[in-house]
Amino acid sequence: MVKSISSSLMVLLLLMAAYYLSRPEIANQELAQAMLNNIWLPTAFMSLFTGALLASSGFLIQTSLDNDFASPSTLGIAAGALLGAVLTRVLLPEASLNLVWLGALIGGFVLSLAVLAVSQLIGGGKLPVVLIGMALGLSAGALSSLFMLYFENQTDGLFLWGSGQVLQTNTLVLEQTALPMLVCLLLSVVVLPKLALFLLGDTHAAALGLAIKPWRWTILLLAISQAALATSIVGMIGFVGLMAPHLTRLVLRLSKGANNIALQWFITIVIGAALVLAAEWCSRSLLFLGYRLPTGAFTALLGAPYFVFLLFQRSGKALAAVETQHLGLKPFIHASPALVIGALSGLLVVSLYFCLAKPQNIGAVWINQRVLLAGLGGFGLACAGTLLQTLFKNPMASPDISGVSAVAVLLIACVLVYFPAANQLQLTLAALVGGSAVMALLSWGLKQQLSVSQLALFGIVITAFAGTATQILLTFGSSTASVTMMWLAGTTYGATFERIIPIASITTLSLLTIVPLLRQLDLMPLGEILPKTLGVALQKQRLLLLAISALLTAICVSSIGSISFVGLLAPHCARLLGLYRHKHLIPASGITGAILLIWADSLGRELMAPNEIPAGLMVSVIGSIYFILLLLISYRKRT
Repeated sequence: MVKSISSSLMVLLLLMAAYYLSRPEIANQELAQAMLNNIWLPTAFMSLFTGALLASSGFLIQTSLDNDFASPSTLGIAAGALLGAVLTRVLLPEASLNLVWLGALIGGFVLSLAVLAVSQLIGGGKLPVVLIGMALGLSAGALSSLFMLYFENQTDGLFLWGSGQVLQTNTLVLEQTALPMLVCLLLSVVVLPKLALFLLGDTHAAALGLAIKPWRWTILLLAISQAALATSIVGMIGFVGLMAPHLTRLVLRLSKGANNIALQWFITIVIGAALVLAAEWCSRSLLFLGYRLPTGAFTALLGAPYFVFLLFQRSGKALAAVETQHLGLKPFIHASPALVIGALSGLLVVSLYFCLAKPQNIGAVWINQRVLLAGLGGFGLACAGTLLQTLFKNPMASPDISGVSAVAVLLIACVLVYFPAANQLQLTLAALVGGSAVMALLSWGLKQQLSVSQLALFGIVITAFAGTATQILLTFGSSTASVTMMWLAGTTYGATFERIIPIASITTLSLLTIVPLLRQLDLMPLGEILPKTLGVALQKQRLLLLAISALLTAICVSSIGSISFVGLLAPHCARLLGLYRHKHLIPASGITGAILLIWADSLGRELMAPNEIPAGLMVSVIGSIYFILLLLISYRKRT
């Protein structure tokens, strides 16, 4: 026990010493001392406090819920805090810093409690609660981006704060927040004896006289308070609350330390403090390049792969055996496929009639180009989503949820940083490389027998990792940042015939290639044995269909950017209309996707004219709500 404590403290002290000794050299002694007192020391102490708070929160959450995947990041606390801060600034432009902190605190509270409430409605489950947290976090993030885009003056500075910024420029904030942070940490000591009983399981804890539900909610509220407080002060520092408790268990296992709840908590907060201080040290170390990346970027780049690592560990594989493999909704219409497809085609014609501009209107050619590009992009993404859902037997698969679009955007950002004048072909090839890499990862995950929920989490984490890497590239490639933002937001603003012709050609070619494989697509969800007995060469055809879905995603992303949820929504809408055979499902999904994106783009142009809401943000809000409903109804059917 003493050895474990001394070892963890020694590592932290060495890290603090390295942080202190490696600070930038300044010839002027008075300036150097002023920077030490007002910047480096307050930043170091803020790193220690916030890291300890996030780690303590993660420890309390994981222990009380008996869920190794739960943490402040995966319960949506950080995303809720950002939305709360943004709304405070929008509604009260002259709000003081304390009021913004209060708004962030309330936002983190509300969103995390919503996640826990929805998870209770669907009957609990370890992975579903994390999925719900990440989905609501995506929705809150889309809303935050929307407000920051259109209330730029009011929300000035919140983008950097939202990425996690521990750097302090004076001692004022530390002086104001040190006592609340310390009190929140010490309150953990009060609940540790009750928390220890949760390690015995609910049955044994109840037999020993513990009121399970009241104490669980008390501990969770304390954990949410700790994470929300830390996030409201320094922004989104992701995955610290997830990693620190796991690293503590590893340290205690290696050192054969006592399985003592107080010891576990203490080492966890020390490790959490060390993680944030190390991330801040890395952030400061890049100053010689002329850039300073947000502290949260480093924790995300480290934490996202660690989360994937957990999914493939023994505990993650054990969850695959108990998680449901059937998520979906029953169709509410039973009509002939020809009638359904005819009705959808009519709706598409009506959409084009209302959204296409009249020839005499100013800018009619450009608007019509945008409408055509939106329709083609929605069609292609919907077809790609349908193929992915069939190939992976996963109704949550889609180019965006699976991480394919995010990595494609990352590769496009890489190309634009080094070759700002890259043409459409080069961008498409870059997106294709990124999309294909993710397809290979997902195929490998499928062979590891991950459950539907695990594959969805796998994709969401890939998306988070790629998004962080893209932000870093935007920082270093600031000259191309405005161009790359188009792909991040998802918009048809840059529509030209040079973009329309390639996406139309590749989409048509892909559909012609799929037509001979429609029967095989119907057989693939039946498993491996039956299709083989019918003479279907599954492996070759699966690879071909994966390549087609990657190509469709690549051309769509390189043309209109990262549009979320179209590939998830459109196939589900087609199934809700009673279509299952792929000769009906693929065209119906494509038409639905085209209609959805045409209207999202048109409404985005009109709702706040002359300002514009990117189509990607419009669809993200709608799609994330549907994602939650899908989880809610599908899991609820089991109870």
